[in-house]
Amino acid sequence: MSDGKISRERLEAPPGEVYAETVLAPGYYFMLEHYFAPLVEVNRAWTVMLVDTGIVDPAAGGRLLGAFAELAAAGPEALGPFNPAHEYFYSHMEHWLNERVGEEVAGEMNIGRTRPEPLTRMATRERLLDTLDALAGFRSTLLEIAEREVETVMPQWTHFQHAQLSTLGHYLVGMAAALERDAGRLLGAYATANQCTLGCGALAGSSYPIDRELVAELLGFDGVRENTIDCVSSADHMLEASSALAGLMITLSRLCEDLYIWHTEEFDFVSIGDEFAGSSSMMPQKKNAYPFEYVRARAAQAVGEMTSAHAVLHNTNFQDIKDVEEEVVPPVFRSLADASVCLRLLEGSVASLEIRRERMLERAGAGFGSATELAAVIHRGSDLSYRTAHRVVGNLVLRAFRQGKGARDVDAALVAESARELLGRELELDDDAIRGALDPVAFVEAHDLAGGPASRAVRAAVAGARERLGEQAAAVAARRAGLDRAAGALDERARALADATPVR
Repeated sequence: MSDGKISRERLEAPPGEVYAETVLAPGYYFMLEHYFAPLVEVNRAWTVMLVDTGIVDPAAGGRLLGAFAELAAAGPEALGPFNPAHEYFYSHMEHWLNERVGEEVAGEMNIGRTRPEPLTRMATRERLLDTLDALAGFRSTLLEIAEREVETVMPQWTHFQHAQLSTLGHYLVGMAAALERDAGRLLGAYATANQCTLGCGALAGSSYPIDRELVAELLGFDGVRENTIDCVSSADHMLEASSALAGLMITLSRLCEDLYIWHTEEFDFVSIGDEFAGSSSMMPQKKNAYPFEYVRARAAQAVGEMTSAHAVLHNTNFQDIKDVEEEVVPPVFRSLADASVCLRLLEGSVASLEIRRERMLERAGAGFGSATELAAVIHRGSDLSYRTAHRVVGNLVLRAFRQGKGARDVDAALVAESARELLGRELELDDDAIRGALDPVAFVEAHDLAGGPASRAVRAAVAGARERLGEQAAAVAARRAGLDRAAGALDERARALADATPVR
């Protein structure tokens, strides 16, 4: 019978104080927070498999499973504070089991097993689904606003110079499209993470007739990571998740940067709801759009966390090593937590925005964002090539700037001046044709191609985006349902064995 202590095998001295304080204790508390439930589930599934394959007697398996049910009900607190005598998180749980059912029974749980378990994969997949749910909610909010603002004409920019005209709805559909691709990458990261590594042994598997596929099925994995060296050596599922999260956060940051600028008095396109705004301790006139600053900063941190995760594995051996097992995990978990918080914050903040539609239209009409349409009108109504028509309009714009005129001030006389200078003759265009070409609303509606800014095109794009959002949401729901079914099947198998052999 064991004295309750976990052996350090060939090591003669207990963990030193500094080693325990700086490495073992922090690792224990991190795993206690994130891996308690996954480890209980892994142990239950492994025990069911050992009984199912005849490796472990049903009576011993039943006692183990009864103890696990007791431990799950008691929660993480049951394992108590870190004890250097037990060294690792896993060993603290084994010590607890030894006290309940004895080492002769508890020790059977280790047959064919080593660490790392697929605990990181189990914790990561749940967090990825949570992030995808939050992202779906935010995308839905963007599409609702986009549909409402299909006729809200506004300027757009290239190289941050006044370019062509569009609508707020068109802009938001574009942002939703970028987030849709981010969701696809998160789903890809889930697929990579949701492969079971149990049964890999230390790196060569096991000589026992274990059933790796059964364990994977009971834990809700999509399959088994086959090569046993690959199982203990790889952490690309964490790198893929961190990359997808960094990409998502960069997309959110770019949205925030636009909204942040539009929120200034100089632009005055939007105003965030007071419930999301911050005030100033000194300046009473201030209304600060702090959520956009917060998300931009978290995006920078996500890039840093991604870099950290990748750098942890740089120049590491392809084997079971602490860098792979433990050190790559915290930055990814931090990014997952931050992404979900930022999505919730942005969903509320964006939904609260007051849209200054008249101001947007005013600024759209003040610039020459519709100049390309004037070139098109000249080209279609004359014998000029499009490039020549473009040159005429370019000269016209230069002439207008020199004369202090805006797009609303352009008339047939100004076009005639430009044509005479460049072509030596005038063009047969009247004021109505010119002003119609330069009108911001008419410009937008004229660009009625698939994916364009016209109201019909944007409404069609919103409908398509909603359909694809529904498909991705259904994929996330199916993955959750698969995890739930597996958990139910494991509960049923474990309960039947435990009930047949109560814990003594």
